[in-house]
Amino acid sequence: MQVTEVTPTTTQHTALSQITHEQLQHEFNFLRAEHLTKTMLNQGLITADEYRRIMVENVVTFPTFISQIL
Repeated sequence: MQVTEVTPTTTQHTALSQITHEQLQHEFNFLRAEHLTKTMLNQGLITADEYRRIMVENVVTFPTFISQIL
């Protein structure tokens, strides 16, 4: 049987742990806008092309971590 000593490690600070209230608000606003836009698309109130154009505008309006990967 081999025993390994477990030692405490230092916590590394990531960009996520340094998020500001304003950045968090942008994340929330982006997700809310995305949900609303998707609902409008699903109900036939906007076309798929309009959905894509609105989402491009949302990425610009709400600079977020999420929008950067979309």
